[in-house]
Amino acid sequence: MEKQLKEALKLRFMYYNIYENKEDIWHEKYKGHDLYSIVVKSLEYDFKEIALMMPKLLEENEKNL
Repeated sequence: MEKQLKEALKLRFMYYNIYENKEDIWHEKYKGHDLYSIVVKSLEYDFKEIALMMPKLLEENEKNL
C-alpha cells in the first residue's frame, strides 16, 4: 500500500502544481489510471488533511475491490 500511497500523492501533487489551470488535460491523461478515482475523491480535502485522508481513501478502495 505504501507504493500506492506515494503514487496517489504524486498524482495529486501534479494536479495542483504541474497542471494548474490545465486540469482538463490532467483528467484526460490520467482517467484510465488505477488510482484516478481515489485521487479525484481526494481533491475534496484540503492539503492539510490529505496526509490523514489519502491512506483512508486507499483502504476504502481496497475493501470495495
